[in-house]
Amino acid sequence: MNQLTKSSHLTVWQLLKSYWQSSEHRRAYWVYAGLVALTIAVVLSQIAITYWYNYFYNALQAYDRAAAMRLLVIFFVIAFISIALLVVRFYIWQVFGLNWRRWLTKELIDHWLKGRGYYYLENFDVKTDNPDQRIQEDVGSLIANSLDLSINLIGNILSVIGFGYVLWNLSSDVLSIPLGQWGMWHVHGYLMWVAIVYAIIGTVFTLKIGYPLVPLNFEQQHREATFRFAAMDLRSHSEHIALYRGEEHQQSILKRLFGGVLENAYRIILRETKLLSFTAFFGQLSVALPLAVVLPLYFSKVILLGGLMQSLRAFGSLQDALSFIVNAYPQIAQWRATGQRLTTFVNHLNEIEEKAQTANALQFVKNEEHAITAKHLTISTPQGLCLLRNIEEKLIHGKHYLIQGPSGIGKSTFVRTIAGIWPFAAGEVSLPKNAMLMYLPQKSYMPIGALMDAVLFPDKTDPTMVDHVKSVLIACRLERLIERLYEEASWAEQLSPGEQQRIAFARVLLHRPDWIFLDESTSMLDLDNEQYLYQLLKTELPACSFVSVGHRPTLQALHDEVIDMTKYVAL
Repeated sequence: MNQLTKSSHLTVWQLLKSYWQSSEHRRAYWVYAGLVALTIAVVLSQIAITYWYNYFYNALQAYDRAAAMRLLVIFFVIAFISIALLVVRFYIWQVFGLNWRRWLTKELIDHWLKGRGYYYLENFDVKTDNPDQRIQEDVGSLIANSLDLSINLIGNILSVIGFGYVLWNLSSDVLSIPLGQWGMWHVHGYLMWVAIVYAIIGTVFTLKIGYPLVPLNFEQQHREATFRFAAMDLRSHSEHIALYRGEEHQQSILKRLFGGVLENAYRIILRETKLLSFTAFFGQLSVALPLAVVLPLYFSKVILLGGLMQSLRAFGSLQDALSFIVNAYPQIAQWRATGQRLTTFVNHLNEIEEKAQTANALQFVKNEEHAITAKHLTISTPQGLCLLRNIEEKLIHGKHYLIQGPSGIGKSTFVRTIAGIWPFAAGEVSLPKNAMLMYLPQKSYMPIGALMDAVLFPDKTDPTMVDHVKSVLIACRLERLIERLYEEASWAEQLSPGEQQRIAFARVLLHRPDWIFLDESTSMLDLDNEQYLYQLLKTELPACSFVSVGHRPTLQALHDEVIDMTKYVAL
């Protein structure tokens, strides 16, 4: 993934090239070479068909039944070979695309999660929408279009060479065009030149008409993703919206976003209609044009019926090959749009990680004191506004601390800084050597899957913990969930906020850390359950110290010391 993390100016070509410079590059080159070889064979079989047309229709014109019958057998042989080549090429093509997608998706996911870039993008960046959709959808689209366009381009180049040669031979006699006082213009292989000029004209007009489709497709993907995210947000917060009677508000949001989707889609339809009008006219004209230029040769008896049919077939194939950009332009526009979305995602990810590294002047050191110490610690916002200044605190293992202060002054941000995920800080944080620290946010994360995995999170399968899961759930007053441990569901929707917070305490009892930071981790619980769980921690983990962030006055009695953060507020 070094290719993708070098700078914040990654191009689509660099993104695609990264696979061809990876550890899988040898296999990729061999498979792609095989696809090219199969493409050559496919084109040769198509050229063979044009020669079959010549021989077959000449045999019909000569009323040669035996030759016609033999040629029919030959046709089926050529057709069978051609179909077999197409099928084999299709299979290898698709499997190769899946392998490429697998590799690139894995690399993007690794890069997204490495260095907490996913966290920085979500919390500190406003330019990158729906990174999940970019990885899930755009990677597959980019690779599929890249393979389609590259293989088809190679096939069309080979077709230009092969069918151009056929047309050159069919019209090898000199065509003389009178130019009045300038004499005569002698054209060799004029059928080939007509096809080339016609395709160039079509390509120029297609590029001119279709170019706006690139930014329009990019914008459409952005608007579709935003609308989809709003709909998902409605699902995630359905209870809150229902309690607030906020249906009209959400309806207005969805209608506004979907209106933007329709508005841009209409622009795309208008542009594609213009493009289709030209390409349809261009395609229909390409049927009559070869007849117009070949019939004079036929009526002058320069070529026979077979030559006429071969000329029409070869002319159509050459014109299709030369019209590659005309035919593939919508796909090219989509390729560029998805490429831009992926590269902007990677570039913004690199930018925000670089910004976080530049802004982070915090040093973490290890100590032998069994204490957590903050020295000259200053915490700022991503915009550079100072939240807390010159924090000097020493948390001694064996004691329990309560962090209090008015809402919004930076209490939770202080905990995030100690955890090492808040990059906008300066100073020094000293952590006990070889100590295990756990952090419980207000909203407990519940991964989709089996409830057992959610309880063990972040460890997926730990044999030493699995045996204790049931007893821990009973201790946390969640015994009703024992029978559902291996049930798979979206547990964030299945469990109440209070149950999710108790699941977080169950994780603590399973992992048995030395320090626990609880950031409003009992805010969804009643006072009885809150006191019970804190006492449970003291009983089950006597060697563990906990540091809490909270506003309830009842929390003070559960802790040894209170840290008032108002004294560190920057003035």
